Amino acid sequence: MIYTTLNEKIIKTEYKKRDNWSHKGNFGKVLVVGGSEEYTGSPAIVAISALRSGVDLTKIIAPKRAANICAGFSPEMITKAVEGTELNLNSFNIIKTEAEKYDVMTLGNGMKIGYEQTVLVNKILKEIDMKIVLDADAIKVADANQLGKNMVITPNSNEFKIIFREEPSKDLEKRIKQVYEKAKQFNTTILLKGHIDIVSNGEKTFVNKTNSVYMTKGGTGDSLTGITAAMLCQNNDLVEAAAAAAFINGYTGRTVAKKEREAFSVMHLIDNIGNTINKWRY
Repeated sequence: MIYTTLNEKIIKTEYKKRDNWSHKGNFGKVLVVGGSEEYTGSPAIVAISALRSGVDLTKIIAPKRAANICAGFSPEMITKAVEGTELNLNSFNIIKTEAEKYDVMTLGNGMKIGYEQTVLVNKILKEIDMKIVLDADAIKVADANQLGKNMVITPNSNEFKIIFREEPSKDLEKRIKQVYEKAKQFNTTILLKGHIDIVSNGEKTFVNKTNSVYMTKGGTGDSLTGITAAMLCQNNDLVEAAAAAAFINGYTGRTVAKKEREAFSVMHLIDNIGNTINKWRY
């Protein structure tokens, strides 16, 4: 398999120059759809990570408890609460209306799954035409045949096995080939998370080796989703945007983990995203 091992050069090529007359929205708006009564923080991690990676605006659509808790994370958080303890079919029209105002949607972080969530996720994939980053529980209930070229799917090994019905190999070459083949088969971009991340759209393939063993903490997948959404807002090629996000998330996590080790938290990672971007972009 032919692939590119990621390094800092990916950051230099992905961010576009900012004109002096730029205004709010020129660098992207991200709609974060997720959360539940139990998993209240995931959407906030996604939104803050996107903001720290360069987008101008985020909005979270979540059940009321999660939306209210997310709003308390930062004055930057814009939230819209929907009725119920979980996202359901009644949420669709609200999501669709809001989606028209945004450049990228993230879907699935903190969203518990059941029948209504299964129908909701696939209805979104089928009927809302925009760039979507599909993660977490949304991957578990998505129909692989609904994936498309305007989507980035970010599974871990278990989620990859569920949606594609094939367990990823621990042999790196075989694993790379699996991701490449599934991306080609379903005409989409896959970012398979792991000790080594693999990103492919069935044409170009990238490998990211910057991650740390201390990044097993909850939330590092959510931060990756937010960074990926931010990179998609730069109007980049989807696979290159996903590759850049994998590098930023991994490099930042590894850098922080050298100091924090077992005390590592995703909030440490978020607080240092800017350091990674500034170090390699300028």
